[in-house]
Amino acid sequence: MRNILIITLLHSIICHASAQAKKVKTIVPDVQECIMSPYKLVFSDDFDGATLDTSKWFTYYPYGPSTAPDSCSFCRTHVTANIYKDENVSIKNGLLLLKSDKIVSSWFGQEYQYTSGLVYSKQKFTTYGKYEMRCKLPKGKQQWPAFWVFGWNTEIDFFEFICKGTKKIEFSLHKWSSQNCPNNNPAKGSPCYSSVSGIVDFGIDFSEDFHTFTVEYEPHMIKYYIDGVMVRYIPKYYDLKGNPLNTCRIKPGEYLMEPAFPFLGEPVHVIANQSVCRKHKEKKPIFPNLMEIDYIRVFQKEIQEDLKSSDHIK
Repeated sequence: MRNILIITLLHSIICHASAQAKKVKTIVPDVQECIMSPYKLVFSDDFDGATLDTSKWFTYYPYGPSTAPDSCSFCRTHVTANIYKDENVSIKNGLLLLKSDKIVSSWFGQEYQYTSGLVYSKQKFTTYGKYEMRCKLPKGKQQWPAFWVFGWNTEIDFFEFICKGTKKIEFSLHKWSSQNCPNNNPAKGSPCYSSVSGIVDFGIDFSEDFHTFTVEYEPHMIKYYIDGVMVRYIPKYYDLKGNPLNTCRIKPGEYLMEPAFPFLGEPVHVIANQSVCRKHKEKKPIFPNLMEIDYIRVFQKEIQEDLKSSDHIK
C-alpha cells in the first residue's frame, strides 16, 4: 500500500504542481536567505484525555463579541448546511471525533437539517511553520471535511474534500487585502482577492485508513505532504519567464510573484472541521458520520514571541 501511495503521489506532483494563478511583477531589493533551524513542536494535542481540552480549542468560529464569541449567525454555521454543536465534538480511545448527523436544529431564527463538529485553536500563529494532522475521513459525498488555517487576510487549506467523495482532495490558498478595495471590502471577485487551488484524484480512498497530512509554510514556498511524500508545492517567486524558483535563497532582482501567497505575520488559527454539503450526488448519505483525528501538531523554526514560555514547546 505504501509503495502504491508513493508512486501515485509522485505522479500527481509532476502533473499538478504548475496549476497556479496569474502572477504579478515585484522587486526583491535584498538577498532573502533560508531558515536553516530545525522545526520545534510549539503546539500539539494527541486527544488522550476524556474530554476536549477547551483551553486549546473553540468548538465554533469565535467571530462574535468578546463577551459571547459564538453569538453570531455565522459563528456556528459558516457556509454549510449544518449547525456546529458542542456535543458533536468528543474524544474516545485517543481520537478526536467530529460527528455530522441528520438532526434538525435552528440557529439565529434559521432552521438547518444537519449538525456537525469543529475545533478552532485558541492559539494564534504569526510566523512560518509546519502544520500536521493524522486522521481518517468520513465516508460519502455529502461530507465536507477540512484541515486549514485562517486569518482575516490569509487562508491556507491543507485539504478539503468538497462534496465529491474521499478521493478528490483540494489544496487552496486564499488571500484578501483591504488596501485599495471598494468600501474596504476585500470580497471574492474583487481586485484585492487572490486565490490558487487544485483538485487532485489520487485514486486512494482516504476514508479507509488513517493518513498524515502535513504542510510546510516557509518564506518562499508552501509544500504539501501526504504520509511524508510531497504532493504539491506553491512557490512565492518565479522568474520573468514563469519558471518557479524552487530555492529558499532569493537574490535581489525583478520577479513574478504568486499574489495568493500569505502575508508574513498575519495571525492565523488552526481549524479542523467536518461539514455537511448543501448539494451532493448521494442517494443514501451516511448519518451519523465521523471524522476521526489522531493528533494535530504545529512546529516552528523561529518561535514566535508569545510561544517562548509555552509548555507546549519541546
